[in-house]
Amino acid sequence: MTIHDLAKLAGLNASTISRALRNDPRVRKSTRELVRELARRHGYTPNLPARQLAAGRTGNIWFSFGSPQAAIELETAMALNDLVTRGKYDLQLVLHNNSPERLRQHLNKLCQKVADGVLVIPPGDTDACAGLTGLVNSLPVPVIMVDRYWAGLECPVVTSDNREPVRRMIDRCVEWGARSFYLEYAGSNPVSRNRAEAARACLAERNLPVLPYPDSGRIDNELPAAVLGNSGSFTPTGRAELYGAFFDGCDNSALRSFRHVIVCRQNFPAIAERAASILFGLLHDPEAEAPAFTEIPPREFLEL
Repeated sequence: MTIHDLAKLAGLNASTISRALRNDPRVRKSTRELVRELARRHGYTPNLPARQLAAGRTGNIWFSFGSPQAAIELETAMALNDLVTRGKYDLQLVLHNNSPERLRQHLNKLCQKVADGVLVIPPGDTDACAGLTGLVNSLPVPVIMVDRYWAGLECPVVTSDNREPVRRMIDRCVEWGARSFYLEYAGSNPVSRNRAEAARACLAERNLPVLPYPDSGRIDNELPAAVLGNSGSFTPTGRAELYGAFFDGCDNSALRSFRHVIVCRQNFPAIAERAASILFGLLHDPEAEAPAFTEIPPREFLEL
């Protein structure tokens, strides 16, 4: 049963049938009721892809990320779902499982405009995503990078303010008594590198030694020491008096290794809100000038 079949049954043209099914007030109420009853009786269902093609939009926004088991990504997904729903769109979750190749496959599908826009938390190793730069920059739908990014992208990036929190965490460790620092900012992406650069600059200003985190995890340092890292998911050993400064969390098992820990919790709901706002602006006006780079201050600092 097609819309043209309904038109023959009702003795109307297809455009009138289409408007009636959309409850368009330009069609008389009695005609709308007749058409809906005919559609129900004959099992007619609208061709959604055809409607989307005619409208020039899908009503869908993609959120591409690694895994729903990552607390940060799940929190962002939940915030985006509320924001996108309020914007009269549907959010579709697309998992790349931290695989640049899988992300490439998703982006290639967007060349067919299967969604109106996409928000992406890239794989942790963004250096491995460099080969996707041309594809991202040429997509026919707006793209927003969330949290992580890589060089050469022309799309907007919404991420955390990393430098100022690093300085604040170092200051707190110094107040506690730390006099030497170990950096454990692992990861091949600009976020980790920015944190490491900020830490080295801050410690150089204070004339405090910076030491590489030992592969063995054993720290035997005569000076009270602090470990600075992306997250507290490791358990250093040794005789040193240790403090910790991490982003987003510290495992309970790791806490036992430190006298005090300060944790900077990034504001992912605010990041999601800003990213969605930029995306909605581009969907409303594709020629609008969007901010290239936005840094969101942290939500809070916790001392453990």
